[in-house]
Amino acid sequence: MEKLVKVDIFRWLAILLMIFFHLNYSLLNIFHIQILNFSELFWFVLWKVSALLFIFIAWVSFFLSSKKYWKSIAKKYTKKAVYLWIIAWIISLITYFWFDSKFYIRFWIIHFFALSFLLMIIFKRFRYFNLLFWTIIIVYGVYFIPIIENKNLYFLWFRYYWFKSGDYYPILPYFWVMLLWYVFALFLSDTNKLNLLKQKNNSNILLKILELFWKKSLLIYLIHQPIIVFIIYCIKLL
Repeated sequence: MEKLVKVDIFRWLAILLMIFFHLNYSLLNIFHIQILNFSELFWFVLWKVSALLFIFIAWVSFFLSSKKYWKSIAKKYTKKAVYLWIIAWIISLITYFWFDSKFYIRFWIIHFFALSFLLMIIFKRFRYFNLLFWTIIIVYGVYFIPIIENKNLYFLWFRYYWFKSGDYYPILPYFWVMLLWYVFALFLSDTNKLNLLKQKNNSNILLKILELFWKKSLLIYLIHQPIIVFIIYCIKLL
């Protein structure tokens, strides 16, 4: 059986970086404890690297699934997108009532993946022409974002100046990362180098154990923050 061992190692790296980032975030912003005294630049870079790794993994996986399922890929990923969309808005509703209604999570990374999966079903048809779309998105981001604001289009990165969100991953500019990684995977496939992302019949026990967990990476993403907060709270009570 063929396993995406190399890709999934990146998945676990992304998860570990995310947990480390949210550990510091909880210590600093919820409990006002400053232990991990790294610079703001360090935490910003760690946050972005983790997010970009998740995006990379999602789109390599999408590409490989599209080769495996072919005509049924649209049905498969539409179901996945709807599932993620429901989860995303449940979290948004929880944060709306739990936190300040002006600071709830409006369009976080799960919203982003849900909508992007639907878009990619369309964009995958354009193959290398996606590089053209990528260039257009970059130009859009540099020249138009600063001068266009619309409170109803925040998911596209049109934001009004008082916009706030607990987490924010708009379709633009992050969707260009999706397109770029997809084209990269397409290039590896066309040049018969796709095996760089694969490894067959790995018997490493540690990787087999990790495989059981990374199949539940979405669940880990959803529950790790409450668990971190709960553990810190219990430690403070000791």
